[in-house]
Amino acid sequence: MGPYLDSARRYRWSLALVLTLVWCAGLAAAVAGYMNTYESTATIWVLRASPELLQPSANDLTAAIPQTAAAQQAELLDQLLETQSFVRDVVKRTSLSATLGGASNEAKILDDVRKRFRVQAPGSNLLTISFSGRDPTMGPEMVNAILAVRAERVALARVQGSAALNALYQKQYEAAQGQALDAQQQLDSFNAAHPAPLSDVDQHLQAQLRLTLDLAQARLADIRGNLDLAALAPAILDISGLEFQVVDLPSVPTGPSGGARAALTLAAVAIVAGLTLDALFILATTLLVRRPQRNATTRATETGRVPANASRQYRADEATARS
Repeated sequence: MGPYLDSARRYRWSLALVLTLVWCAGLAAAVAGYMNTYESTATIWVLRASPELLQPSANDLTAAIPQTAAAQQAELLDQLLETQSFVRDVVKRTSLSATLGGASNEAKILDDVRKRFRVQAPGSNLLTISFSGRDPTMGPEMVNAILAVRAERVALARVQGSAALNALYQKQYEAAQGQALDAQQQLDSFNAAHPAPLSDVDQHLQAQLRLTLDLAQARLADIRGNLDLAALAPAILDISGLEFQVVDLPSVPTGPSGGARAALTLAAVAIVAGLTLDALFILATTLLVRRPQRNATTRATETGRVPANASRQYRADEATARS
């Protein structure tokens, strides 16, 4: 460690200059980033929809998802933000629409907007959506836009899902209706062919036919109810508004906010970078200074003329290196 400490003492002013330049530049960038960052946040109260509305059929068995309502909605928004079309629709609802339309590299703008969103679920039913940017008015625009586009996408998905479910139930209803008609015809044919009084065997057959008809009519009624509920469920969810309620609307921030984490990260990187550069500088200068001294001493030893001061310095360096 001796030679390295000697190099540090010898070049202490150069090391101090490197630290000052790197640290000042990093801290200045961190302060500028913090002072020019404005974050706007919306707080949403979410509830899990009623199972009767989400699963119109009592026979529709689905595995329970071990997620809270807020975590489920946060995951939905995170997945939507990964798509270019969703982010594009969000940007088109803001004042950046003209900039996006005239941009030569649309993907770069969309990626920058995507990175500035942050979706969190601080509670089981609490959801926050934040956007940070350099313009204080851009945050509320972006948050309101993402809420509006998300509502449109969810409503469209419900309509499409309801249409597919209606088509399925309609097929089942037609099949069940045919079975009920067949059962009724069989019972009518049996009654016409077997006038009263009926024997015990005929009574047993008649009871079986009536039971088959009752079961067919009960299944037909169940499917008709599921069909009506499947058509009404999306409308009930949209009208009620209980599933997704915006508690706190986004507002224009009055001062810098949301940039503390990025500023601290940048400052920490600057501190580590300054110390790393100083360590590399000490290592390089130590190796460059010691190598010529060793080469000179080696050549003098081979010729038999070793200066006393060089020999003593060489032995001292070797002893220090071993220690």
